[in-house]
Amino acid sequence: MRAHRVLSLVAWLALISAVPACRIGRIEAPYAVGQAPAPAQLLAVVAPRIDALQVPAAKVRVGRSPAGNLMFLAQKPGRFSGQVQIAGRELISLAFHEQGYALRNVAADGLDIGFYSGPPADCAIRRLIGVPFAKEELIALVLGGSPQIAAPFEVIDQHWDRKLGHEVLRLRNPGGEQELRFAWTAGAWWVAGSTLWTRDANGALTRVWTVLHEDLRPVDSTILPARTRISRPDGRREERVTITYSTQLPNPDLGDAATPESDDEGWEDEDSAEPPTDADAPADAAPAPTPAPAPTPPRTIPPQFILDSSGLPSRGDLCRR
Repeated sequence: MRAHRVLSLVAWLALISAVPACRIGRIEAPYAVGQAPAPAQLLAVVAPRIDALQVPAAKVRVGRSPAGNLMFLAQKPGRFSGQVQIAGRELISLAFHEQGYALRNVAADGLDIGFYSGPPADCAIRRLIGVPFAKEELIALVLGGSPQIAAPFEVIDQHWDRKLGHEVLRLRNPGGEQELRFAWTAGAWWVAGSTLWTRDANGALTRVWTVLHEDLRPVDSTILPARTRISRPDGRREERVTITYSTQLPNPDLGDAATPESDDEGWEDEDSAEPPTDADAPADAAPAPTPAPAPTPPRTIPPQFILDSSGLPSRGDLCRR
């Protein structure tokens, strides 16, 4: 009886060893052979499909440091307000919009405690998440999309990644290359990640950053990741940032100040309904001078994206140091 069991085990091992190892863990493409999506179809979904996102609760871990509590509000194309806390205590806060940025450092290492502010700049973003992004790139990322290299570019490769279950598109322009990843979720293609490389004068490529959106799932009427991983090379080390979302609120109500002003001037009154004609003017009257257009007032920034010092000492512009 014991010999029979040993033989059965040997036969079972022989059976599974006959299956090629590469088939284990394969994820098959959601389309038939020769029916891959066109590059234009994939590129059309790179931009975020929501206008704003509020995250009241998330965890952020930079490298091997303890995880912090992250909360933020983002609005495309370039408004953001976020804060990292440790054990309920504010560590660092950042806000930026089209008129400038402000950063409040309460307890983060490597930077003097204080309040920093200045005109629009991207350098402060690294202080919050540890990875340098332009503000539009960060907004695209946190809204579930991806930054994209500048046109003109060409598509140099497209294939299905069976390990991660992604359709992969590789782009190239004179300044570098980008790999965009897409996952088939809820009957449509959604951005699942991206990697950017820059090209030096000799043509060599250097990786700048990699982003992966993991566990894509429905949130209200859109699809968002449960977790986002960001990494970049830093010498011999790899800087890694992981954001794990607890609550995501797409397209929150930001109030009237967040709505672009309408071009409609409203109802005309009786005095301005019809401009005077030449027949109405005296024969010897000189033509009226054309009035100069009124200057366009700056758009009001919603208060959610304004950060004050809260009593911290002013340290000037961080990005000019």
